[in-house]
Amino acid sequence: MNNPAEQDSGAATSRVAEATTHDKPLSRSERKRLETRVRIIEAAERLMTEGSIDELKISDITAAADVGHGTFYLHFKTKNDVLVPIIQQRALHWDEVLQLHVRDMDDPAEVFSFCARHMARIMASDPLWRWFLQHSGVPVEDMRSAVGQFGSRDLGKGLMSGRFTLPEISVGMNFVMGGFVYSLLSAMEMPDPGKAMDQIIESMLRVLGVPLEEAKSIARNPLAPLEESYERN
Repeated sequence: MNNPAEQDSGAATSRVAEATTHDKPLSRSERKRLETRVRIIEAAERLMTEGSIDELKISDITAAADVGHGTFYLHFKTKNDVLVPIIQQRALHWDEVLQLHVRDMDDPAEVFSFCARHMARIMASDPLWRWFLQHSGVPVEDMRSAVGQFGSRDLGKGLMSGRFTLPEISVGMNFVMGGFVYSLLSAMEMPDPGKAMDQIIESMLRVLGVPLEEAKSIARNPLAPLEESYERN
């Protein structure tokens, strides 16, 4: 099975373009701006994957992308800002993988648990995810931008079906997303981050109205593996 990092790299240009292209045709200047942004993102992802993110300088990225410093700052302010679209693309890839595995699951609680447990392990295993989480000041808003749409979808299905119950939906969903980010930061420092996150996801299911014993069973049952490894080290 091919490494997903290699798959993502080969499709980076088209996928970023699809995510940022408007419905109407782009002008020549807009196309050039988009192409430059994509080139910066691809160069940054390659350098961040190959070496230390801490030691990586913006000048390294601009040199690899063959753009000037001023051009970089037209698109991004910091290394962290460049990581957001990179992580968005990785999240899109893994969401596609996860959705293939849950398409035959009928219980929204099982879908939520399966996806959240795997995403926690994916993030903990990926150096780019780890750096992003540890250097962004608990980036709940950035996380929402990167993966929130998927979590919101799974939560929404559970709420619409009545499987989940929340007195105030927006507050509850913010609580779940924030709790996931804070908990993952702590879990990454533990010997077994996945096991630690399983306990947190059990608590989240209980907050969402799933009975205690049922939440424990759903969140702690053996986790079916994905068809490809999410180890990126």
